[in-house]
Amino acid sequence: MKRFKALVLDWDGVFHDGRKAVDGSSTFSEIDSMGLNMLRFAHHQQQGMPLPVAIVTGERNPSAEAFAKREHLDAFCFHAKDKRLAIPFLETLWGIPAHDWAFVFDDILDLGLAKEVAFRAMVQRTATQETVQFAQRKGLVDMVLQGDHAVREFAERNLVEMGQFDAALEERIAVSTSYLSYWKARQALPTLLQDLSSKGLH
Repeated sequence: MKRFKALVLDWDGVFHDGRKAVDGSSTFSEIDSMGLNMLRFAHHQQQGMPLPVAIVTGERNPSAEAFAKREHLDAFCFHAKDKRLAIPFLETLWGIPAHDWAFVFDDILDLGLAKEVAFRAMVQRTATQETVQFAQRKGLVDMVLQGDHAVREFAERNLVEMGQFDAALEERIAVSTSYLSYWKARQALPTLLQDLSSKGLH
């Protein structure tokens, strides 16, 4: 498993099954939220800062925006019909080149960005098995995730790989001084909004 210094998350098909209401809203899972939080905490333990995380999505989904703000993610990038459009903005924001990022995604519109990053985790469902196999043939997938709670699966598998799974959970259960330090740092992070509609496809 390749190490990464920042994480980009697609929204539709990653945090939910792809279904949306007419206003573009959708749901998300607290199970995924907890996993992402633990992964950011483990990074804080190792690097002294929460793992940089951004959502990059094709629409301005109000649920995604609310989640990004609630979780104090670094950025919410929307109207990204070509998700590569987020690269200059996030590279400048983080000072971390795209080839040091991980990307969790699920479908065809994500494969352009998948070519540019270090570690690619693709969500597979029954309906997209052929698409996942195509991405694998093209060398664009390092990890295949199940369709239900994919973010949690990604987080837990990485925590295990980091050797931080037990420690992160024990610190969180105890609400330790270390966890409180992370939480303070996380809550101080502003969430930047970036509209990418003027930079590519509409």
